[in-house]
Amino acid sequence: MSQVPNPANRVAAECLAGRFRILNRVITGIYDEAFRPHGVRISQMNVMVVIANRGPVRAADVCRLLQLDKSTLSRDLDRLLDRGWVRSTPAEGRAQDLEVTPAGRALIEKLMPAWEEAQKRVHELIGPELAQGLFAAVGKIRQAGSESGPSG
Repeated sequence: MSQVPNPANRVAAECLAGRFRILNRVITGIYDEAFRPHGVRISQMNVMVVIANRGPVRAADVCRLLQLDKSTLSRDLDRLLDRGWVRSTPAEGRAQDLEVTPAGRALIEKLMPAWEEAQKRVHELIGPELAQGLFAAVGKIRQAGSESGPSG
């Protein structure tokens, strides 16, 4: 008689989401620790970088590019706006265009040594194969999103 595997044991042993969540928390912690002296978190840095590279850009586009929901972006964006690192200007309808301010660009520049150190630590932690695999996986996800149309 075959035994039915315990579902909790199977999920604990095989769940990719659980593994990615652990990886995310550890890696985020490394960057956040490096950025803490500057009063910014990696999630806020990611938002600023997207806005700096795409700006002026609408919040909905930042959400799409970073795969964020509106409430998650709102928390980070509020802090960036309050600190004067990002500005919001009216666009068509009720939309707002987001731009990184000169102070925000200066902060990104100032964060580069901390970012480089965090990058180095993460690369040492996960190794080159996993790093390359993560870039490839995100590339596949982005490609699949672009194939499903503008909202994907």
